[in-house]
Amino acid sequence: MGNLSLLKKLDECEYPDDFLVARLHGKKGSLFRNWEFLIASSNPMETMQDTPFYPYLRKYAAAGVWRFLRNEHMWVYKRMNRRLRTIFGPYFAYHEINTLIKSLRCLYSKNEDGIVAQQLHNSLLHNDIQKILTGTQDFPDMLNDLEASLSSISRNFYGLGGHYEKNGFSALELFLREKLLTYILLKNQSPMLKTFLQYMVDFHNCMALAKNIGWQVELEPAFINGGTLEPEKFRRTFLRKDLGAVLKSFPIPSREESVSSPPELEIVLLSLITHELKGWPYQKTVVGGVLFYLWEQFRYTRNISMVLSTIQLEDEAVSKSIIA
Repeated sequence: MGNLSLLKKLDECEYPDDFLVARLHGKKGSLFRNWEFLIASSNPMETMQDTPFYPYLRKYAAAGVWRFLRNEHMWVYKRMNRRLRTIFGPYFAYHEINTLIKSLRCLYSKNEDGIVAQQLHNSLLHNDIQKILTGTQDFPDMLNDLEASLSSISRNFYGLGGHYEKNGFSALELFLREKLLTYILLKNQSPMLKTFLQYMVDFHNCMALAKNIGWQVELEPAFINGGTLEPEKFRRTFLRKDLGAVLKSFPIPSREESVSSPPELEIVLLSLITHELKGWPYQKTVVGGVLFYLWEQFRYTRNISMVLSTIQLEDEAVSKSIIA
């Protein structure tokens, strides 16, 4: 199961677990920490000159911060031995879902040449999948090839092309995300990875629920099995249009004030996940230490991206969007 067949096949690495943990501990010390100073800066990009993000920002502007994260994932994955790649395959596959879907968006909207290649730079998606995404076929034919490739991994992906033809691209995106998450969840994981993925399923289901209620969408969203809450609870909540009924299951203070919109709910939920993961390194397990490091890299990347995209807003509003 090591690479889930969704991820690249890389040369074996035999570094012991402790070696990687020590390297990551050293790298974590270089992360940017003073969010208020960054937000208040008149030139946030230059403020990060002494951080590992800066070379990517200087070369690729704001979008470079996400390229940094893909490079970081590649760096860590290459230095994992076979056992750790098996354990963390679901984590990297989870992040590659967004890479795959963003690539499909570019192909569907017929963006200029090279955009998909940029999305896939240092992606851990399997080479066969990347080859399909960077081919010269029109979108329906490319989608059929992608379905054939994914269906060789799991029958769960049958019907991808037909779903697009019948329901359009937006429905395809939801269908593919659901199938990929379901597939990843079915794989054997360590208890910590399983718990993490349960949190992410809860996050996905809560966001889908909040958006459909907030935007008054009549169609019930696709809720995914495998979280800490059963999909049926989300379905009942959707019928009642009462988001608070689900949020009572999470330790969210001042629920009504905190989650008046989907963006605010996203911040609250991601902050809750961060709070949960912070305690894992203290259990002194390799998996807990590595997982928290990877999450911190995601959190910093997301926060920096948000700060750079909201320069025109008041500092207080930007501060509220930071994942603490």
